[in-house]
Amino acid sequence: MNSTAGQEIVEAIDEVLAYSSIFDHHMEIDDLLRNLRVKSTRTNLISAISTSPHLILEKGIVFSEKYPKNLNHTYSKELAIKSLEDTKKVLAILNSCPQITGLAITGSVAAGVNAEGGDVDVLIITKPGWVWRIRALAIYLSHKHPQGNLLCPNMVMSEDSLEFEKGVYSAREMMQIIPIKDDGGISELYAENPWTEEMLPNARRKQAISLDKTREYPWWWKVMRLPLIGRAIESWEASRRIKELSSSSQSKEAVYSKSVCRGHENSHKSRIEAEYSNVIEAIS
Repeated sequence: MNSTAGQEIVEAIDEVLAYSSIFDHHMEIDDLLRNLRVKSTRTNLISAISTSPHLILEKGIVFSEKYPKNLNHTYSKELAIKSLEDTKKVLAILNSCPQITGLAITGSVAAGVNAEGGDVDVLIITKPGWVWRIRALAIYLSHKHPQGNLLCPNMVMSEDSLEFEKGVYSAREMMQIIPIKDDGGISELYAENPWTEEMLPNARRKQAISLDKTREYPWWWKVMRLPLIGRAIESWEASRRIKELSSSSQSKEAVYSKSVCRGHENSHKSRIEAEYSNVIEAIS
């Protein structure tokens, strides 16, 4: 690897570590490679780190002298593992639904960390005409199931409405998701957003988690699945929830339509992108 290529990789590493510093998150080599915005091999990445005066590889984690170490990082990783384990029973119920064609862990848990009391964010992809019934089931499980309190179904989308706005934040979120179920929905998500792999040329889809399928539905789910009544309920639920959520929404990121329920009410994406612009400006 020549010095020019090495410097380009170091600059790309600095960009990733600046991004991860927003979350107080530390990157292992493979995570760093996944998030790198230039083409590289693992070997070249390690070589670039070893020749840089401000980068340190310590126990498989890449640190920069520009950012302080998060002393709670190990605990955050343990919390992510525990949070996912505690949510597996409700995920197994969603995994059993034939109307769900894609189910995945997103957010901080997908990145391998979580905060005390943090949620387990999930992306749910449904067959057309099932978004609001599936959301109702997921919300019910999050409130009523003994192990559902961490479940956060903040994105429920129809498999015919899977396009995302192009950007670094969306690309990294999408390429770090951990699939649970892919009956075509997750594959279609990537097919509809091919720019993610162009933006993150070293990223590969993460290995799926293998979960059981548990059919412990509430009694009313049988009614929801009836052809005529179910479609009427979908229309009614969509109409009232879209109106209710849209009227109370204060976020430009939230999307409520018949085919998409993206409840980003805390404007997380906008805040992260603003912070990202600040840290990139600081290292430029």
